[in-house]
Amino acid sequence: MLRSNLALVAALGLFTTALVACGDDGGTSGTGGGGGSAPSGGITPPARPDGAPAGDGPGVLLGTSKIYIGTKTRAGADSNDAWKDFGYDLDGQVTGQDFSNHCTPAENAPPKNIFPDGNDGVDNAFGKVLLPLLKSAAGAAGSGDLEVELNNAITEGTFNIMMDLRDLGSATSYNPVNAALLVGKEGMGTAWKVAPEFLNDPTDPASSKVTFPNSYVVDDTWVSGDKGTVTLNISIGGIVVDLNIRAAVITMKLNADHTAASDGIISGVLDTEELVGQLRDVIAPFLSCDGTTVDSILGQIKQASDIMNDGTQNPDATCNGISIGLGFDASTVTLDGVGAPAEPTPNECDMMGAGGGV
Repeated sequence: MLRSNLALVAALGLFTTALVACGDDGGTSGTGGGGGSAPSGGITPPARPDGAPAGDGPGVLLGTSKIYIGTKTRAGADSNDAWKDFGYDLDGQVTGQDFSNHCTPAENAPPKNIFPDGNDGVDNAFGKVLLPLLKSAAGAAGSGDLEVELNNAITEGTFNIMMDLRDLGSATSYNPVNAALLVGKEGMGTAWKVAPEFLNDPTDPASSKVTFPNSYVVDDTWVSGDKGTVTLNISIGGIVVDLNIRAAVITMKLNADHTAASDGIISGVLDTEELVGQLRDVIAPFLSCDGTTVDSILGQIKQASDIMNDGTQNPDATCNGISIGLGFDASTVTLDGVGAPAEPTPNECDMMGAGGGV
């Protein structure tokens, strides 16, 4: 019981926190799956369309139907290299074995272990470095396939990320489109309630804290907008933390009638110290009573730092950010009001002290 929860807290807590927070309150270049290559770097989102009309339609609400964390390809095949296709080139460099323009690795991490990019310059240290740690923890705890576990949450109606493209119409390109991010819970079929923690008004499902007023669509690819920093209040296991995702962009390829999307990409940078602080609060109760050294595990997480927390590189500074890239598909969903507030997760260390068992 305890070991199973340890794996789930380490894996699900890290993943869902990063995913939910990848919002952007601006709007500029970008998009997923169908990105192009910058002359001096790798794959980047397509640029904002010139002369396209502003959103003029009834809109659509798309919820994640499948999530890819980098352990499997989009075709569903297990692969240690799947992470290489999820994300974008954030630092403008296609990195092989030349690390001279990169920041100094944190915690004496070997440069060759963290800096080489994925395909076409994709920056995704989360997939490259952290996922193997999470897979190992999950395997030791016998909790099964991490990606399957996460997608089960969608199937079971416990968790969903929803993109509300509020004025999307039938045209192939728009600039801008007013959009927002919502988090779903208590799902029944395609109908989802909104998690109140992500609303400015916990009684109003339209009052999202994460908005994309300057997003756009180019050739049926939606782009969240200008890269920027978004601060959200996230509740993990009853602990509220502020999560900042820097240089964040979300993109997805809409189908012809705009009722579904594929090739979704979520790309950005996690601030290392913030992430470590959040994970310490979330996992320390489980790890400490299990005799595991928290600082040792958090030190391994710090070693995943491959970039500066603003998405750039600085050879004169120590890396303080961890690039992340995730994939998703989406389909049309509907809102069914606001769900119940999250309840604190019981501390198993306390339960054991009270006579609970492992």
